[in-house]
Amino acid sequence: MKGALIGLAMAGICMVVSVDAQTFFGFRLLDLDGRHVKWSALQGNRAEVTYAVVAKATIFPDARNCAAMEPMDAMLERWKVSPSVFRAEVKAAFEMWEMVADIDFREVEDPAAAQILIGAQSNPEGRAFADVRYVPGEKQFREIDRSLICLNPTKPWKVGFDGNLKVYDVRYTMAHEIGHAIGLDHPEPSGQVMSHRYQESFRSLQVGDVKGAVQIYGTRR
Repeated sequence: MKGALIGLAMAGICMVVSVDAQTFFGFRLLDLDGRHVKWSALQGNRAEVTYAVVAKATIFPDARNCAAMEPMDAMLERWKVSPSVFRAEVKAAFEMWEMVADIDFREVEDPAAAQILIGAQSNPEGRAFADVRYVPGEKQFREIDRSLICLNPTKPWKVGFDGNLKVYDVRYTMAHEIGHAIGLDHPEPSGQVMSHRYQESFRSLQVGDVKGAVQIYGTRR
């Protein structure tokens, strides 16, 4: 039986850390029905999570924000970002989290086999969202079994920073949404990649982002 699914929008060795302490350290873990969530590792090994870009229009009836997604092609063409550059930016965003936490990400060609799915919103709203579905249980960390990341194709997108905060950088935005997809929530309004306010002061994970990922998955071995 599948558990609840939470939607999040962009506008930071496991042990218990209070909400106040999380905020002090610059991160906040997702709290879904009183439990945190994470991707599980088999037999104590490093967690490995697969991802893919949707290849056709797909509906997810149980999703809150990414209930209908479609391929990125039209969006990328509109904003003059090549598919190869987009995939490279997505890969770089996943690698940010791989470098600091004990989790790996692997792109697969078949979206049906992927645990994290990426696509353009069929019904555009907001800017970017993530949905996290977990398996019910009484453990401290419930197991994530699927995450969705969707971008608004009608909003302008770019690669790199240029000081224009009305046009979001793909890599930065993807890194933020991936953080949600692996179990992190928004901390304070700014200062971390996981903060809900888009900023162009940095394009890499900050101290709070790293502490949050390590809190869930442990330090990279």
